[in-house]
Amino acid sequence: MRILLHSYVAARSLIARYLHAQTVLRAAGFEADVRTGVKADDLDVSGYDGLVSHDVVPATVRTALPGRVLGGKRWSRPEQLTWLAERGFPVMEWKLVGSQAEGLALFDTWGVDRLIVKRSYVDGGSGWHVLTRNQARYVTWDTAKDIVCREVNEDDGRVFKVDLFGGRIMIGYVLKKAALRERLLANDETPDGYRRLAVYRDDRVAPDERHRGLVEFSEAEREELRRLSRELTQAGLGYVSVDLMRRADATLVAIELNTARVATWWTERFAFTRERFGEALVDLVRRF
Repeated sequence: MRILLHSYVAARSLIARYLHAQTVLRAAGFEADVRTGVKADDLDVSGYDGLVSHDVVPATVRTALPGRVLGGKRWSRPEQLTWLAERGFPVMEWKLVGSQAEGLALFDTWGVDRLIVKRSYVDGGSGWHVLTRNQARYVTWDTAKDIVCREVNEDDGRVFKVDLFGGRIMIGYVLKKAALRERLLANDETPDGYRRLAVYRDDRVAPDERHRGLVEFSEAEREELRRLSRELTQAGLGYVSVDLMRRADATLVAIELNTARVATWWTERFAFTRERFGEALVDLVRRF
């Protein structure tokens, strides 16, 4: 059996993971190639028995290897959170609205002083905006694809990230962010229609343990995350990262599902991440 490990961007950390996985696959008696620099839309998978891609994989490529493609899917914010909720995984409170006015009315409906607009198909943490009451102006958004959300926990801004693959947890870590109200810049005239935030770290220094760190979850939470990972694999998803926050009662809820181009520059500092990936991949290939 021959497996193709693919990423359009040849990030050093991801290539290190793929080369380790290639070695593990070959030791298990499988063939494996690593391919970069080619967009998923242009992939030729003839001659391969399975594909694992770090990118969004189009239906045309999936059709060529039915049931043997693991990669990203281009899901909007509402599609992500609906998919999670339908499988019994707790999610943040959110709503699709028909107009800006309907969205702003949620200040009163929810009895809150801040709203969050989360945009679809935007990467790098720039896809969400904070709105407060009585701003000079408000940003517009795509009411068909973008969502308005309620803060998960007004007193806790930490974001927990869990990378999942093949029914397993690859790594869990936390971004040590302050509560949202503490990050709002004072005297902000909102020229773009949303509130600017102080960054949770100093951009002049590389992120380190002051800004993020490994985290352990309870056994019940780990089992729920493993169940979710199995569901994602059955849906044809590959290496996925789930963003989570804790409610006031400590319940974990999902705020975002990243199905493609998951960042690897920090998680690959830990050898166990690529080792777990290699082990999970071999088990999956054996079931192809």
